[in-house]
Amino acid sequence: PAGLGGFLLAAPGADEDSGGRSVGLVRLFGAFFRLGATSFGGSTASWVYRDFVERRGWLDDRGFLSAAALSQLMPGSSGVNLAVEVGQSLRRGPGACAALLGLLSGPFAIAVALAALYARVPQTPVLDALLEGVAAGAIGLTFATGLRIARAASRRMRGLAFMLATFLAVGVLRWPMLPVLLGLAPLSILFARWERAAPRRGGDA
Repeated sequence: PAGLGGFLLAAPGADEDSGGRSVGLVRLFGAFFRLGATSFGGSTASWVYRDFVERRGWLDDRGFLSAAALSQLMPGSSGVNLAVEVGQSLRRGPGACAALLGLLSGPFAIAVALAALYARVPQTPVLDALLEGVAAGAIGLTFATGLRIARAASRRMRGLAFMLATFLAVGVLRWPMLPVLLGLAPLSILFARWERAAPRRGGDA
């Protein structure tokens, strides 16, 4: 399997026959640079899904879900973790470095410039409305991508059951996210591996 996420979740990010293997480091850096410089409003996962799964076809749904799940489990920024995992799945260690540099270099320069500009511009209703509009757009994009991912993850009852359990525990009951993930993630992985092993056991029989 490609990448640590594919190893843990048994969902390869880009198999040997996919176009992801032919992605050059310069193209990978450029894709993440463009994504980082234009993905206003946050929600890196939504932009990665649209660009790498729907537009470029470098990842499939299973590969993206694998990388997204691992990026949420790891400490630190989930967006940065996702970029590293996607780069790792496509071009191993050099791909992870190219993805990380591409994702952060553009926003770093823009953030420094905007911070300097924002400090000199007085607070105005137009500026407040602009920031609220960007935030609303990011929320809508996140919601739309979440629905697409949910459809892909809920094709089996196991995926739907664990998805609903996580939503109820974190979103409704307000339980801490880390204990919920530490409890549900191992169970989900075990069930996924059991489902994959079941056809092979049937064939051997």
